[in-house]
Amino acid sequence: MSGTLTPAPALTVRQAAGRLVAEQVRELQRHERGARAGGNPVAVHQMRVTTRRLRAGLRVFRRYLVPGRRIRRGLSRIARRLGRVRDHDVLLALLEERHLGALAGTEAARLETLIARLKERRFRAQQKLETSLARRRYRKLRVALREFAARPRFGGEEKAPAERVLAEAIERRAGKIARHAAMTDPAPSPAVLHRLRIEVKRLRYVLDFHAASCGVAYAPERKLARQLQECLGEIHDHDLLLGWMDEGKGFFAGPWPALGQRLAKDRQKLYRRFVRLRRRWRDRTTAAPAVAPAEASRFASLEAAPVTLRLITTPKHVASAMAG
Repeated sequence: MSGTLTPAPALTVRQAAGRLVAEQVRELQRHERGARAGGNPVAVHQMRVTTRRLRAGLRVFRRYLVPGRRIRRGLSRIARRLGRVRDHDVLLALLEERHLGALAGTEAARLETLIARLKERRFRAQQKLETSLARRRYRKLRVALREFAARPRFGGEEKAPAERVLAEAIERRAGKIARHAAMTDPAPSPAVLHRLRIEVKRLRYVLDFHAASCGVAYAPERKLARQLQECLGEIHDHDLLLGWMDEGKGFFAGPWPALGQRLAKDRQKLYRRFVRLRRRWRDRTTAAPAVAPAEASRFASLEAAPVTLRLITTPKHVASAMAG
């Protein structure tokens, strides 16, 4: 008997997409109870992430999978409900855990009042989520997801190599990031940074799918995308709060000198981290590819060695601007 190991066979679209859908549907069901019963913040977050991953997977394999309108629309509806609860959890954690203890006097008392009101709004958002999860429409969605996970419907070439489909999706997503204004602008606006965050998040999901189905060829890029997404997410949270303070409306009416200063200082630190991550991203992904694109199929079957693949090619007309 030979001691040579036989490489694992490359997955087809049917195998990779079927596995992805089945895993995410199981995760959705696993976190539903916690999200429904009192709105455990961790369960709400995990259920929201699962809906996002499932929707991202359906987009990646949209030329092959046929989930039907009920599944697409149902996932979108429940994602919005989960998002409204999760957004309150993020803001409450930022204000209550990071900043409340550092304030004093009148401003601390006002912040306590603001936090109490945000908790009331969070409670109402949780009630709407629980109502949505108890409705017949969601029960039908749950049944449709289980059936689709057990017997996914394909409308394209289901025997196509999954690695090729995922690698092409990675290149498309990374190309959009390469052309994004926030990757070169020395002072991008909050709206521009938020749009970049969405693009990085979408790329990260595809990188995760590739890792689960094809191995670790993109391991360094995957790690960097996660760090970039998390940093941009924190910047977005700070920008929301600072924007509401500048408007001075509703809960945020009145001056917030100490809190505003703390948030602005933290935001500056986060932005400096973003600039470092952006530089690392450009340095890594504009390097020459380790292999020719024609050899990309060798990444399938759980390639063991990390490989740097060209994710971003910066256009010449912006390369000189970045050098400055």
